[in-house]
Amino acid sequence: MSQNYRFGIVSREVILSPDLSIKAKALYSVLACYANKQRSCFPSISTLADDLNVSQRTTKRLIKELKDQDYIKRVGRKLIIK
Repeated sequence: MSQNYRFGIVSREVILSPDLSIKAKALYSVLACYANKQRSCFPSISTLADDLNVSQRTTKRLIKELKDQDYIKRVGRKLIIK
């Protein structure tokens, strides 16, 4: 098994939320893959954009969407996912 093999846990609440776009749900899923046991992570905007094959501007907009819906919060450079 490769060291790049990662998985994350995404709650049903996020998956079924009618208030989140599909791309925001995808970003949340990627963040879950980077998160540690405390549910915090700190991948760069560039890394996230590359992972999702979207622009950095789109990535920032999706982070804002998740923050506005209280699915993530920023603490310094870290993102905490709920």
